[in-house]
Amino acid sequence: MTEDDEMAVDDVLDERERHDLDRLTLRYEKLIEPGPLSKAGQRIVGIVPDKVKRTVGKAGAAIGEQELYRQAMEVIANGFQLLESQSAKLTISAKAVTERVNKCTEGHEITSLEEICFARSYVIARLVNGERTRNLAIAAAEGAATGAPGFAGIPFNLALSTFCYYRAVQSVAMFYGYDVRGDNEELAIASEVFANAMAPSGVPGGMGDVIGKIMMISEAEAVKQAVKKGWAHMAGRGGVPLLIVQLRALANKAARKALDNAGQKGIENVMFRSVFEQLGRRLTQNAVRKAVPVVSAVIGGLFDTAQMSRVVNYADIFYQKRFIMEKRMRQNLVESSGAGAAGGPCNDADTGMDA
Repeated sequence: MTEDDEMAVDDVLDERERHDLDRLTLRYEKLIEPGPLSKAGQRIVGIVPDKVKRTVGKAGAAIGEQELYRQAMEVIANGFQLLESQSAKLTISAKAVTERVNKCTEGHEITSLEEICFARSYVIARLVNGERTRNLAIAAAEGAATGAPGFAGIPFNLALSTFCYYRAVQSVAMFYGYDVRGDNEELAIASEVFANAMAPSGVPGGMGDVIGKIMMISEAEAVKQAVKKGWAHMAGRGGVPLLIVQLRALANKAARKALDNAGQKGIENVMFRSVFEQLGRRLTQNAVRKAVPVVSAVIGGLFDTAQMSRVVNYADIFYQKRFIMEKRMRQNLVESSGAGAAGGPCNDADTGMDA
């Protein structure tokens, strides 16, 4: 490896980005543990009087998980536009993302999502972290509002809260430069990331399996080698580059299937319905906990906030790792189209957020 090659690698990935792969893996391992908000919700459930819980339990048994699931699917089928409008505040536009990242990038004017690959991953992570507070506040408000009516609000809560998490994952993807609104393959990947964040699938050979492997990657050497030799060369040797190739291939298949089923305008609806079908019955198992009127508003807010925190954390880990792995490949694509050269990261002070 020549001195020029070393300099090229350092321009693409700096030392912090390479070390961040280990840090992100540790974050993932901690993420699997129950969080404080989730535990708080469990404690509140524990102090609800037994008589109330027995009454609610009987009502829950009468309604049944299947019925809750059916009603939630009905909300999705008949009220998808309402879900979109309610969660719109969670979805940031490509223009807003581009402008915010551009303010934090020196030496290169970022004018599109594609050019975000010229920023440093940890700079984008700070921007994502700044969005996290807003996402958690919205989840708390949504959980409290739809939890307050008790059983009456459960179907809408299941549908709306799940769609809010879904859109939050899309927003994280966009901050890292992945166009989930204009690229059906990226929407398919974001859908699978969301499904794994809610309940890791572990389906051998599926997209979820590839995503799970990426989440566990902590060795930066393979990424460094891919930067030097290119993804096409490295994919033939397996490992990290092959995972990226597999991910895109599986996403292409999923996007084509959804497109055939719904057409371009309905593709997000079909993908969300598919994800909810995977998760819906699991979600209804926890629904009774949020079914005591008034108290359920507190429980609903806590549970939905805890779940939002987990989903955003999961998405940030996955997309930050993927961003680091694909950085040189994405920069090559931009440069080959004549969009420009790489720039450096902004200083911590420029973001207005802590590292």
